Amino acid sequence: MKPLLSVVIPSRDCLAFLPDAIASIRRQNIGAEAIGAVEIVVVDDGSSDGTSDYLAQAAAADPLLRAIRGPARGVAAARNAGIAASSGDLIAFLDADDQYLPDALTDRLALMAADDSVALTFADVMSVDPQGRLVGYQFDYWPLFRAFLAGRSGLVPLGENAFAMLLAEMVCGTSSVLTRRSALEAVGGFDERYRISEDWDLWLKLARHGAVWCSTHRATRYLVRPGSTSRNMAELARTMRQVFDAQVPDPGRIPQPWRGVAQARVRIAEAEVAMVEGRHLAAMGRHLSAFAAAPALS
Repeated sequence: MKPLLSVVIPSRDCLAFLPDAIASIRRQNIGAEAIGAVEIVVVDDGSSDGTSDYLAQAAAADPLLRAIRGPARGVAAARNAGIAASSGDLIAFLDADDQYLPDALTDRLALMAADDSVALTFADVMSVDPQGRLVGYQFDYWPLFRAFLAGRSGLVPLGENAFAMLLAEMVCGTSSVLTRRSALEAVGGFDERYRISEDWDLWLKLARHGAVWCSTHRATRYLVRPGSTSRNMAELARTMRQVFDAQVPDPGRIPQPWRGVAQARVRIAEAEVAMVEGRHLAAMGRHLSAFAAAPALS
């Protein structure tokens, strides 16, 4: 029987965390037969920590766990491979070192079953450090999005400014996303040219393709790990610029205040890289440019 949902997990050398990620999916209350409703596709992206052996044993015991092994190609390629190997019409993403919180997907599954115009949904995320201490909550961190919610709770449509909101603030956490296979196919999935920002790029494409909703329910426990890919500031700044330029050929079409904040965030990232590299005049210039775009952000 076709699963209700496919959850795609890319994993490279995350065996210490992967079993807990899988268990958090199996604990979800989805449908009358929760376990049979969800297919899990784990893509081993060139791990060397025993992940392959673990997945072989786990898949032998769980007919709805699919394990795919390949060379290290990066998270975008791994997620695309997982999408291609999955069979559900609805697809969620969970990173191997993250976990779903209780009822992570229930409200949004119902929404997407009722309204096929919805292309992308995401939810609030709880960030913790390796010791399990609370770092913060995703929706609290971003001021424009916090103002947009204005205390509302439950399911909230982003409306006509969805693209601008996702451009300005990275409020959409990958491990909270629920989308449609048809929408992913329409926009081409993750762009494998990007080592970082591949998720931001895809959410922007999906926001152009269909409606975007969020849930204020905290869906995911996100682990903030030192040395993670997102900590590579030079690569992050480079890909942020590439995605912004590709997705926004005419910035004047993006309404304020989101346009200014989006431009400032890219320029601040570039300024930080210039400062680390000792290019102090360049850093000052990017900071001044960021201030001109969004004074409150700089």
